[in-house]
Amino acid sequence: MKMIEIQSAVDRHGQLTIPASLLRDMGLAAGDTVKLAYISNAPDSIRNTFKEFVITPDGITALAEDEENELTLPHDLLEAAGIPVDSDLEIVCAKGAVVIMEADLLDSLPDELRQLFDDLGINPETVRAVMRNGGVYDE
Repeated sequence: MKMIEIQSAVDRHGQLTIPASLLRDMGLAAGDTVKLAYISNAPDSIRNTFKEFVITPDGITALAEDEENELTLPHDLLEAAGIPVDSDLEIVCAKGAVVIMEADLLDSLPDELRQLFDDLGINPETVRAVMRNGGVYDE
């Protein structure tokens, strides 16, 4: 799967033109119906506040129902961020940002077990290493 992005401009008549060759490459032909979807952050209008949109033949609802629809990140991107490729990821959404980071393995432990390791003075990094290695600590 790959993401294709083009840039176009609204002309002096307020029209946005998408080249016919691109529409053909997308599998669209004259007379095909498409749906234009966008997100509005304006509470009292339908203004396209992000100035982005998606063209689909069946609408975005069909995309959301696709069970194979998943987020994949290139290995190079994960490696550049210092995140091991096989890590569980945590995604945090904030206003104007989506932060993707390696999930903390300790979050999957019951609070009582975390407290026990803390009471015993076991370093959290040691617990993470043991969990990463399937229960065996290899140093």
